[in-house]
Amino acid sequence: MASIQSLLISVTLLTALAIDTAQAAPEELKAGVASRVVNPTKPASIIGHRCMKLFDKAYADLRVDALVVEDGQGKRLAWLGCDFCLIPHAVVDRIKQLIQKQHGIDPAAICINASHTHSAPPLSEAEAALPEHWDAQYAEFVVNQAVAAVGDAVGKLAPARLRYVEDTCKVGINRRVGEPGHVSMRPNPKGVVDHRAQVVVVESADGKQLRGMAVKYACHPVTTGGIGLGSDYPGFMRKMVEQQHPGAVVVFLQGCGANVRIRVVNDDMTGWVRGTIETAKGFGRELADAVERALKKSGRPIAGPIAAECVEIKLPIDVQPAEKYQEAAARSDAFSGNWGKRFAGMNARGEKIPDRWPYRIQAFRLGEGKSPFTVVTLDGEVFTEYALNLGRALSPATVMVLGYSNGVVTYLPTAKAIHDGGYEPNAYTYFGVPGPYKPEVEKLVLDKAAELARPK
Repeated sequence: MASIQSLLISVTLLTALAIDTAQAAPEELKAGVASRVVNPTKPASIIGHRCMKLFDKAYADLRVDALVVEDGQGKRLAWLGCDFCLIPHAVVDRIKQLIQKQHGIDPAAICINASHTHSAPPLSEAEAALPEHWDAQYAEFVVNQAVAAVGDAVGKLAPARLRYVEDTCKVGINRRVGEPGHVSMRPNPKGVVDHRAQVVVVESADGKQLRGMAVKYACHPVTTGGIGLGSDYPGFMRKMVEQQHPGAVVVFLQGCGANVRIRVVNDDMTGWVRGTIETAKGFGRELADAVERALKKSGRPIAGPIAAECVEIKLPIDVQPAEKYQEAAARSDAFSGNWGKRFAGMNARGEKIPDRWPYRIQAFRLGEGKSPFTVVTLDGEVFTEYALNLGRALSPATVMVLGYSNGVVTYLPTAKAIHDGGYEPNAYTYFGVPGPYKPEVEKLVLDKAAELARPK
């Protein structure tokens, strides 16, 4: 009798162990990666560098790229990398609505990230410095191609092995130098930079075929200021990696590099020099080399299930005196003039100028337990410190933080940068925001992002 009882106990324990092991087994994923070229077919303006020229060809393709991932329950996420300086909330919302309608992906599980190249056309009338720079037909084409790229990726969904790897790339350099009240935009070799090239690798289920990847790096793509249409160093990186791995598609995702500029500096790193297309190719090669080194590492496996959430909060704005709007409205400069006319007009009509501005935060978690692979996406031009602080706050999870995602309101500086001043905290006029952020925005964003990203 004792031996029978022992046998029953052993069988029960083995059964329980088998159940626990099955529950702990990582959930397999499906993935698909696709790309669409969106070069304008007629002369177009570019956003950035205050350039008023029209250009008729791209020195490096403008693209919209999509990575779609599906878990065992059929839940999908879509990460889109788009070669534009910024994508306004209204355009983001339209793309997400169309993706939901045509491909059934929840808008909360869709991230639309702008590479922030300064060499791409505007996608809304509000972005255009001059009315004739706005091409509604082209903007509609881009929207449709973004949706189509997701459809292409959905059509390629197949069992896949995903893993996270990283390496170091030093093409970025901090661009804020000085003391409080006297900050200038110059190279700062000692300033904060996130040098990580973070890569999500998509392979066939047996690991024998590289299908594509998402590459995140945090640095302004402004090498080719005012030269023409193009995707700057990220576009050259993509092309080089794709040539090295035929059939693979590279999705570039911009990180939190608002205070980081591409390393176009003089010999003693005290000032900037003019970049060229060859310079951009060189930086693309440096990033491509970092990606190739990362691909050789085993890294961390990524599994399901998928969880995704997105919220919109309101950040406090320091509304400016009426005289400041009126003075700007009288200027001939199109950028500050448009800003001044907008808010001077609101004052004249007796309309209240908003003192809070909408801001979007999104989080993805892939896997279960206390340390899932986590992606946080932040609206606006986000300072590097946000990514580093979120990485520490969400440890032991592996964290990738994107800026320029789901819309770009304006720069998101740290509280210290707002206090110190300089270009970024005061660039709100270029984004149509009525005033600078108040210092408390840093804590508000970090707290909400960490809350959203933590396992529930």
